[in-house]
Amino acid sequence: MHPAQDPLVSIAPGAGGLPKLTLTAPDGARVEVYLYGAHVTSWIPAGGEERLFMSRVSAFVPGSPIRGGVPLVWPQFGMSGPLPLHGIVRLQSWELAAVDLKDGRATVTLCLTDSEATRAVWGQAFRTELAVTAGGNELVIALSAANTGAEPFTFTAALHTYLAVKDLAATHVEGLQGRIYRDNAAGGVEVLDGAPQVVFGSELSRLYPNAPAEVRLVDGDRALTSRAAGFTDAVVWNPGAARCATMPDLEPEDYLKFVCIETASVVAPVALAPGERWVGSQTLVG
Repeated sequence: MHPAQDPLVSIAPGAGGLPKLTLTAPDGARVEVYLYGAHVTSWIPAGGEERLFMSRVSAFVPGSPIRGGVPLVWPQFGMSGPLPLHGIVRLQSWELAAVDLKDGRATVTLCLTDSEATRAVWGQAFRTELAVTAGGNELVIALSAANTGAEPFTFTAALHTYLAVKDLAATHVEGLQGRIYRDNAAGGVEVLDGAPQVVFGSELSRLYPNAPAEVRLVDGDRALTSRAAGFTDAVVWNPGAARCATMPDLEPEDYLKFVCIETASVVAPVALAPGERWVGSQTLVG
């Protein structure tokens, strides 16, 4: 059966008329992914509630990034190189490659290969895939990159995950105590995190090199665990009130509604020789 006709998955026009894929596991767990940017915009665990934040004023037009959900950052994190902010794949239309059901968990795989448009910005040959798996109270997002050219290349990458919170004042992150981080809200100065928890007030933008694989987001009486594999670093981000008010694709109070916990490889770029393939993933449990 063609993937687009599989009963686990449907594709219909979403915001801005962009194609939106809905994947539903047998137990009712559901995830929504836009083909533009292979962008996960919704995750509802079986019997649960929405766990991702999406901006109500995000643009859904080609050439603009989507704000919220899980933006893909590849092959450049931030403005750390000559490419556009956070690289190129989040601004490209991906293709549906496969749909699978195994042990009650539904998986959809999207793919993107280099094209004339990508080579005009970054002259490398590549194949990237995003596999999204939903079932029970888990969401697994796995990004892979293969070097299909004749020359080696390096990249940085991240899954820029926006996690919905109900009360920012009652929200904290556990698992990063005793780690050195780069405080990007203070110009990149290095700080030893001696606090037992990461809490939120004004703008917070921290890059944790060689981060632990598992961190925990506690939001009042509920919690969510983020487990990374393949990625080396972690980013915790919330814009705070002042910066949020300057961002046109966020509403002024949106900073109260999310915390970003990003799995990333930033400090040491990943090197891929011709024919090599890399995989990094984030598993959310909650």
